Amino acid sequence: MNEISYLRVSVTDKCNLKCFYCRPDNSEFVPHEEILRYEEIARLVRAMTRYGLRKVRITGGEPLVRPQLEELVRMLKEIPQINDVSLTTNAITLAKHAEKLREAGLDRLNISIDSLKPDLFFQITKGRLEDVLEGIRVSKKLGFDPIKVNAVIVKGLNEDEALDFVEFGAEYGVEVRFIEMMPIGGEQINWSEEKVKPLDEIKRKIEEEYGKLIPAISIGSGAARVYKIEKLGSKIGFITPISNPFCDGCSKLRLTAEGHIKLCLRTDEELDAKPVIRYGSDEELDSFIRKVLIEKEISNQKIVKSGYAFSDCRRIMTSIGG
Repeated sequence: MNEISYLRVSVTDKCNLKCFYCRPDNSEFVPHEEILRYEEIARLVRAMTRYGLRKVRITGGEPLVRPQLEELVRMLKEIPQINDVSLTTNAITLAKHAEKLREAGLDRLNISIDSLKPDLFFQITKGRLEDVLEGIRVSKKLGFDPIKVNAVIVKGLNEDEALDFVEFGAEYGVEVRFIEMMPIGGEQINWSEEKVKPLDEIKRKIEEEYGKLIPAISIGSGAARVYKIEKLGSKIGFITPISNPFCDGCSKLRLTAEGHIKLCLRTDEELDAKPVIRYGSDEELDSFIRKVLIEKEISNQKIVKSGYAFSDCRRIMTSIGG
């Protein structure tokens, strides 16, 4: 039975943006009473540390739309075995929350920006790019480092901004992560292979401009293949679920806002953790976690044997947790 070192925790399926590949027009939100309480999340995390859990990333939807998120950060940081608590956010309201999050002990930030052109950013997200940039500036002043910027590259939409993102990363002192668009959400999301820009092509374009990329490491790099650009003194990363999958040996789980543990983004395989978290004894919770680890190992093997196919992942991204 494998260990699990990394858990992504969704605290809400609500979001203050509306990215076309993430939340379709007909999406419905989980009722408030079905959402896990912060104490329940902390209970599960504490129990999972017995099986190797050391890193937690808080996600959504947009996690900052949930009130008093810093209280969850504080609870997680009080668990001795947890040595890294990070947050994935669209940063629209980060500027006003960053100081409280820092004081609560948040270690790192991942910020989603899919275009550096204000008009295109609005077209993709229905939000203001300047709000995001202000969130980055405030967070840098507070000492968050590294700050990682995630950019989903869509062929024919923002692929021409690759070099702009590289320059942006160097200017702002952030690590840019390029991500291939994934077919998550079934017919609800207008996805096709024609929209996937293989990131090897982006990598070659960057090397033509700045020279050979040097393999590097980065705190919490996860699925990203990270490189250093010596000419700029900055780092970039590539996350390639379509062109170069990385499922074999994966030790990551996702906890949805309503308390389901999702084994992988490529399938809809889930286990409902809420009943045992909310009402079960410590022994029952421990037994449930052991079952999850067994199912995760089986899921990994099935996905590798399938050729890394995305098989019937019907949930939309905002309901999964990034």
